[in-house]
Amino acid sequence: MSLIAARAGQASKTRHAYRPDIDGLRALAISMVVIFHAFPLVLPGGFVGVDVFFVISGYLISGLIFDGLEKGSFRITDFYTRRIRRIFPALLLVMVVCLAYGWMVLTASEYRQLGTHVAGGAAFLDNLLFWREAGYFDNAADSKPMLHLWSLGIEEQFYLVWPLALYLLTRLRARVLLWLLACLGTSLCYSLWLVGHDAVAAFYSPLARFWELCLGAGVAHLGRQGHLQTTYWSRFGAPLGLLLLALATCYITPSSVFPGYWALLPACGTAMLIAAGMQSAINHRILANPLLVWIGLISYPLYLWHWPLLSMARIVVGHTPAIAVRLMLVLGAMVLAWLTYCFVERPIRFGKERPALTPGLCVAMLAMLLVGHTINVQKGLPFRHDQILAADTRTKVVGEDRARLRPTCLLSGTQLQGMDWCLSEGVAAPDYVVLGDSKGEALYYGMVREFAPRRHGVVMGPVNLLWGQEHQQVKSAMEAIDAHASLRDIFLVNALRGMFRVNAETGLIDGALGEPALLDMLSRYTQVIAHWSAMGRRVIFVKDNPTFPDPNDCINGGMTSSPWLNQVFFRQGNSRCRLPYSTHLAGTDAYQHFVARLQQANPKLIVLDPTPWLCDIPANLCTVTQEGRFLYSYDDHISDYANSRIARNLLSKLWPDAQ
Repeated sequence: MSLIAARAGQASKTRHAYRPDIDGLRALAISMVVIFHAFPLVLPGGFVGVDVFFVISGYLISGLIFDGLEKGSFRITDFYTRRIRRIFPALLLVMVVCLAYGWMVLTASEYRQLGTHVAGGAAFLDNLLFWREAGYFDNAADSKPMLHLWSLGIEEQFYLVWPLALYLLTRLRARVLLWLLACLGTSLCYSLWLVGHDAVAAFYSPLARFWELCLGAGVAHLGRQGHLQTTYWSRFGAPLGLLLLALATCYITPSSVFPGYWALLPACGTAMLIAAGMQSAINHRILANPLLVWIGLISYPLYLWHWPLLSMARIVVGHTPAIAVRLMLVLGAMVLAWLTYCFVERPIRFGKERPALTPGLCVAMLAMLLVGHTINVQKGLPFRHDQILAADTRTKVVGEDRARLRPTCLLSGTQLQGMDWCLSEGVAAPDYVVLGDSKGEALYYGMVREFAPRRHGVVMGPVNLLWGQEHQQVKSAMEAIDAHASLRDIFLVNALRGMFRVNAETGLIDGALGEPALLDMLSRYTQVIAHWSAMGRRVIFVKDNPTFPDPNDCINGGMTSSPWLNQVFFRQGNSRCRLPYSTHLAGTDAYQHFVARLQQANPKLIVLDPTPWLCDIPANLCTVTQEGRFLYSYDDHISDYANSRIARNLLSKLWPDAQ
């Protein structure tokens, strides 16, 4: 988090004097973030600490700009020189350490992603990269060591335009407060609108976050005008602000529609605490406490260090580390933060002027960008240790040949609404169609590869017959299939978790399904299957594959050719990456029963189970890898190696004459 921390006890002679209570407020913010990342169940709303940082940053930096403009000493070059000396040193150190450690323990795909994110962080564009990739709370989030740099990107994007904007407003003698309110209101309204249309975009978009920095700037401006020197603010502003922060951390969760209206709680609470000033008892006695001030002083390097440590540990052990391990990592992050502050940040930031320092930091950051980009272009440098792993990580991919498919699937106009994928080989009269979720899409790539040139098909989804015939996607799929007589075979491929409640830890069905619910599921499926069967279509239900952790969590063993180095650089691997076949059957008994009942209700329905082609049933064992190749790509989605294997078996069973 880019924060402007003055030396403790070093009061400024400017109107924007050092306030130890703001360092204490920083301490609250970083504590919230670290606790949320390390122990999310303890403080589910702790991620709003980032919003606290945004407001603090807007207040401090805008206050410094106002001081310079008032004195006539403000220079854009001086501003960015201070930013570079403040932000670059610790950030460069953390990036170098992450790349060095990642070189030893990350696979090619993981290292390639790390390189991409390091390059994005060096360019302060990581928020845009993560916006494009996925949501902040998706399953892969804790396997991205640079994920926390999204907030740094937003701040620096704001400060690309903010100093110049304030400079021009001052020169034009414009009413700064009105412009501040206009910027704040526009950004806030955009954020509130965007969160209802695209929550991920609202989280990462700089335009949807600028209002929080503008809020801090507004507090700085009002304070300079003397509007906050009232008994109200000193007596009631701080308690109310602290209450809003408490409500935010207690009632906001990762499942909340955030930022949206929820973000007003931490942002306004922070603004009120800042506005209360040191004359408030809460600020003077609590926030200015020496311990909190000390944590606030190291908050920037602590923010930089804590997440990579937690994320790398998560990658190495293949699952969320034990509580004791996470506690040790947090303490380790604090030690590293203090050392970074003492020996890197403070000497460079407050040391004597050296003309070559700022250009040198810029060159180093540019080099970091190029290194990260090179790692990405070179596909994660697979020569490092792929040959010593139990399976070739290059096979941990799905849809590698997706680019040769066309974004058409017999749907048009309103029929495409709600469809996330719609692909085909471009054949005018395809033979088959795959309906389902991402499991269906993963299987389709193998079918295209293995069925050609005699059979050609399309895939559309997500489509789940449990949604009912009136659901938009189901209705569109039925209309397209009914209108194209060439579609003789219909494959239904849905994830188990799309039909039953699945335990997130084991991947197996959690709890029994009552008879009324089962009958309702059977009815919804049967209505559609009977419709197609009556038209002479062949319906094939493909069972879901066994559920495993993400394949990256299943890599284990030493990551170097040196037994001595492997004492440190090793991957533990998740114990759930090996599953007895009998456990899979027992844990999915309700699903197996449903499929049997469905086939009984629809005698013409063909049910195919890919498990015998993925597991060693005689040995009662299912694994993530087989014959040195990965059967799975991400989460429990099959890889291209596996989908080809399954497709070849489907072809021999359904079209034996095609062999």
